[in-house]
Amino acid sequence: MSIDVVRKWVDRPLGMQDLFPQQAKFRRKVESVLLEEFDEHGFEMVSCGAFEYVDTLLRGRAAAEAEAWVRVFDTLGRTVALRPEMTPSIARMAAPVLSGGNKEIKWCYAERVYHRTDDPASLSWVSGRAAESTQVGVEWIGPSSHEVDAKLLLMCQSGLKRLGLKDWQMVVSHAGFASAFLSASGIESAVVDDLLAMLARGDYVGFRRIVDGQEDTELASGDVLLSVLSKLDPFSSSRLTDLIHVSWKDASLGKQVEHYWDSLVQFAAQLKSMGLANQLTFDLTLTRDISYYTGIVFEVFANGVGAPVALGGRYDGLLASFGAPAPAVGFTYEVERLMAALSEIEWTTQPTNDGETGASE
Repeated sequence: MSIDVVRKWVDRPLGMQDLFPQQAKFRRKVESVLLEEFDEHGFEMVSCGAFEYVDTLLRGRAAAEAEAWVRVFDTLGRTVALRPEMTPSIARMAAPVLSGGNKEIKWCYAERVYHRTDDPASLSWVSGRAAESTQVGVEWIGPSSHEVDAKLLLMCQSGLKRLGLKDWQMVVSHAGFASAFLSASGIESAVVDDLLAMLARGDYVGFRRIVDGQEDTELASGDVLLSVLSKLDPFSSSRLTDLIHVSWKDASLGKQVEHYWDSLVQFAAQLKSMGLANQLTFDLTLTRDISYYTGIVFEVFANGVGAPVALGGRYDGLLASFGAPAPAVGFTYEVERLMAALSEIEWTTQPTNDGETGASE
């Protein structure tokens, strides 16, 4: 039988990846280590089906995000999708528990998530654009304080250390700071949305071009705005107006920026009291969907991986959309990205004669 005929039957859909024994064992080990960490902190494991109603997944999300989901119709004609993340599913499960009188929920999970993609999986796991990937994470529902947020960051770091991952960097921000700062500086709301999208994908050239192209000549330059956002350090414990000399174009939004800053300073003080000051950095160019995230957000990066190996934040408004208002915070590890950072394994697609991949850990 020719090689071409064999290949015809072993081709996979784009974005999908096979794991041979060595790799599969490695992934299971990573999952187990992280789940052990969660268990020691009192988080209980839950699981749910891979499909969710699109309406469920869109709670607190922009409709445009559904374009990246794998959607089908069920037998009753309702639109369902393979879950792109776990948080909406956990919120759906938690809502009746909260309504029943529970004041605090600490749940963890280890599940596959799915996205539409045109990228081969061997590259996309590292770049962050896989069609299928594994998330191991936690959701802490009920309490809301700087101490809770700091404990979550500490647990995330503890899991990384438990895995033996070296040379990682945790970056922390506030979901609403950049948006309020840009708006208070005089940039129109429609333009702010474009600028936030550019910050999210790291397009600083485009950011500068749009800011510098505004008709208002009194606006600060794109370079200045980026410099302020990236260099502000809440560990300084200073008033924002003492750090930057700016005249807010919108006074009410300026007050909102200062409120966010004061919250960040308080959070930094909490981190310092827990010995975390030297284990993370603040970068307020880090931004997330402000219709979803309401407070602290963070990402963890590792050498050789082009997307976060862990990420999370506070989302105090999501549970209300399920009829059970409650503050919440959570994060997830991206398992395949962690595997790429932890090992020199080469993601081959054909086994050797003994059924292994031939790659070494």
